[in-house]
Amino acid sequence: MDVPIHVVRYFCVLAEELHFGRAAERLSITPPSLSQQISRLEQQIGVKLFDRSSRKVELTAYGSDLLPLARRVQDDHDQILSWARSVRRDRDAPVLKVGLVAASAGTLTTAAIAATMNAFPNARIEMRRLGFFDVIDDLEAGRVDVVFGPGPIQVPPRIRSEPIWREPRILVTRSDHRFADRESISILETNDEVFVAVTDGRPEVVDWWLVDPRPDGSRPKRGLTADSVDGLFELVAAGAGVNIAGQSAARQYRRDELAFIPFDDIEPATILLFSLGDTQNPMVKAFRETAQELSSLVEVSFH
Repeated sequence: MDVPIHVVRYFCVLAEELHFGRAAERLSITPPSLSQQISRLEQQIGVKLFDRSSRKVELTAYGSDLLPLARRVQDDHDQILSWARSVRRDRDAPVLKVGLVAASAGTLTTAAIAATMNAFPNARIEMRRLGFFDVIDDLEAGRVDVVFGPGPIQVPPRIRSEPIWREPRILVTRSDHRFADRESISILETNDEVFVAVTDGRPEVVDWWLVDPRPDGSRPKRGLTADSVDGLFELVAAGAGVNIAGQSAARQYRRDELAFIPFDDIEPATILLFSLGDTQNPMVKAFRETAQELSSLVEVSFH
């Protein structure tokens, strides 16, 4: 015996209304059609579900027994439909995978993501934290669509890079370091310090961040290395050395064990927005434009 779900729904509505006219109106069918469907259901089951008279409609004992079961079936069916709609919605929704390197573009990153979510309320934004030198590989592999990351970095022709944010570089020390209370510092004052740096980083990039060589021709002392900004700052907190970072790190990675002192005499860091130049994702173009527009409104932007 097969009882279609629409007939189960007809039964439930009639059991609630106990009136063929009102029930039929709720179901958008005619009263005779509803009566015919209920009679057919009773014939299938072999018992009367409703007592009908010219004055009233009442559930029989069998109808009362069936009602909670029918409601459960109806609720389960509604949940299946709701699940199917959400799957279809997620499948059809545009997706933007955003990669972040270190502190990325600070508040601009958050603002660009929020603006994109407002512009594309049905879109799915996925965030991914990248290592210092994962930008190109992750973009080309499709693991991310756009990446906020610091320069300088050499990219192949297929990768598009746009400067959107410029911020001072800062010295990161332990909070009990002799420089910790300074309002600013010169790079030459750090010549006696040991610097922790990125593991297996491209030499020209690491040299730029460490300001190697220095304006006076000296070379910084290098110590332990780490493959992430969290690892670098753990080394600084442990007293293994000091580090140079972008100013956004002072907000993103603030902790009691660390101090952040601005440099007053070295070139600022530039944050770039990376993407594939030939991407087919329509959200990438919109995100680029949003980030560029927002960058023009912030005080420390590239423009």
